[in-house]
Amino acid sequence: MMRRYISLLIPAVLFAAGCAELEAPGTGALELEQTVLATKSVNTSDNADQGSLLLFLDEDVALALAQGEGSPEWEAACAELGVDSVEKLFPRTDDEMSRSYGLHRWFMVSFPQSKGLIRVAEGMAELNLVKGVQFNTIYERDFASEAPIAWKPFQGRGYGEFDLPFNDPMLVDQWHYINNKDMSVATTSREGADINVKNAWGLTAGDPRIIVAVCDEGVKYTHPDLAANMWVNAGEIPGNGIDDDDNGYVDDIHGWNFLHTEKYPKEISWNEPGDVSHGTHVAGTVAAVNNNGIGISGVAGGTGNGDGCRIMSCQVFSGSSSATTGARARAYHYAAQMGASVLQCSYGQEGGYITSDNMFDNTYSAELAALRYFREFGNSVNGSPVDKNIIVFAAGNDGTPMSGYPAAHKEFISVTAFGPDYLPATYTNYGPGANIAAPGGDVSINMSTTSERAQILSTTAVEAENYDSNYGWMQGTSMACPHVSGVVALGLSYALKIGKTFDYDDFIGILYSSVNDLDYYIETSSKTANGVQFDLTPYWRQMGTGALDTWKFLMNLEGTPSVTAKIGELSKVSLVPCFGGPAANLTYTKMEISDEARQELGIEGEPYINNGRLFVKCSKYGSAKIRIYAIAGGDKEATDAVMGGTEFSREVSLLARESVAENGGWL
Repeated sequence: MMRRYISLLIPAVLFAAGCAELEAPGTGALELEQTVLATKSVNTSDNADQGSLLLFLDEDVALALAQGEGSPEWEAACAELGVDSVEKLFPRTDDEMSRSYGLHRWFMVSFPQSKGLIRVAEGMAELNLVKGVQFNTIYERDFASEAPIAWKPFQGRGYGEFDLPFNDPMLVDQWHYINNKDMSVATTSREGADINVKNAWGLTAGDPRIIVAVCDEGVKYTHPDLAANMWVNAGEIPGNGIDDDDNGYVDDIHGWNFLHTEKYPKEISWNEPGDVSHGTHVAGTVAAVNNNGIGISGVAGGTGNGDGCRIMSCQVFSGSSSATTGARARAYHYAAQMGASVLQCSYGQEGGYITSDNMFDNTYSAELAALRYFREFGNSVNGSPVDKNIIVFAAGNDGTPMSGYPAAHKEFISVTAFGPDYLPATYTNYGPGANIAAPGGDVSINMSTTSERAQILSTTAVEAENYDSNYGWMQGTSMACPHVSGVVALGLSYALKIGKTFDYDDFIGILYSSVNDLDYYIETSSKTANGVQFDLTPYWRQMGTGALDTWKFLMNLEGTPSVTAKIGELSKVSLVPCFGGPAANLTYTKMEISDEARQELGIEGEPYINNGRLFVKCSKYGSAKIRIYAIAGGDKEATDAVMGGTEFSREVSLLARESVAENGGWL
């Protein structure tokens, strides 16, 4: 029998990197012998919670139950089958969107395990008022190694000093934001193997109106580098034991623990036996507070002036237990209703277990409905500049030539991982279903005593409130995923700032096309992992569209064209992307290049334009804006006395990179 599992997507490694898998309990598949149950069930009872079922009910019965009423047939069946609890799967479904997805018709029934899961399922399936039966799949975690590795001061960096935009002392160790080819990270570190966020932070570093829901272990909301950027439910009075905002959850100040059972308290937790700081680590990458003089920086963490994006903790993992399908679905529904614009999910099933969208749709009906609800809920509540919400999943760490689900679903973003060498991480899934790549770390390329430095540095949930002990290294597509979520949050923040709105498909299209080329490095490089040659051939053109570039993303959102020069040589950069097909026929009058841009790109000499091409020599990997002026209507500008053309200008994004195709675009 194939084992089904879901994992917090941090890979097993030989070193002490963070690692956790969620392996389904070995209950064995139970045969569905009766035709009615086989017809109405959407999945098998393999790995199901033995004391609950999810039921999709007739419309009229669902409305009656929601109002505390029942029917003789329903009440008799519950009594006969030993059902002792009936509750709406989604507490508040009075909005039109919930009803359009049928969320008001999903209920969960609970019963003593002694009553028998299949017996109860068969009995419920016999009722005409029950239209669908979904076994409530549950997963238990199986830890393969310890995680994370605690941060400690390091003096042996292999690069010179360079300016950092924020005063967070550990930003210098976050190569995944600003990779300056630090040899202490790995001898194969490559400049620019990052998300290119440094200059993007000069445009925006976040917006508190943008909320990212972290579906994961509980986020340590008291962490000194997270507290100021935690989402706060303004409709709730802390600690009064009352559901003040009438959303079905009592005292949900920073989110909710959807593992609320007798074993786990309702409060968000992060220090249960077996917790590995996974949710807190993910949250730090998304939006740790920037420029506060402590710890790390977050992708969308603001500038230290209360302007960071907000983190909502939707806890679906804790200690040695993880959420049922029903609990995960509840988390997605809650995140939408409470105003999140981005759903950050660093987990998923093994690559190859589910092999098509239809297979996923037919197996996870309640969860899919909740995911679609989140996606479609859009800006009706959260004021997002995009008409739909955005869902980001990790592709998986099985090393399989296909993304795991739910990431692989065409309606969600699937994130693969690369290391500081700008090459696919040894653990990452790739191929069909994989959409875009981001830094996830790769400890296998660093065989030194500081191997952890090739991983991702972020916040951890250590109990001591000394901030130096609240940070650590982890790796995986789990760590790549929040880079994309953070950059998406930055994009939403920037759209709000510049007053632009986007159709969902356009926004996602801009994201997927705002990338740097990975295939050039896959084709021209070799990779040694754990001292053994690693075959890169299968990864060519299989890592999604490319490596996420934050600067390009913001430039594309604002409509500023980008052109690329090759580092170390006098590049001839076509201006057609900026001035159209007639670029070669225009007369160019001047260029404005700030001192900051010259320094950022290492521009040598004076750039000039000839025959519609910009001639420029850049010595540094970087991104900056320049302004180019040209004449419309002739080769001279008009004066009061002489007829001529009109001078106009365009702002241009100039990037300096190592690999550029002959046509001036990315290979």
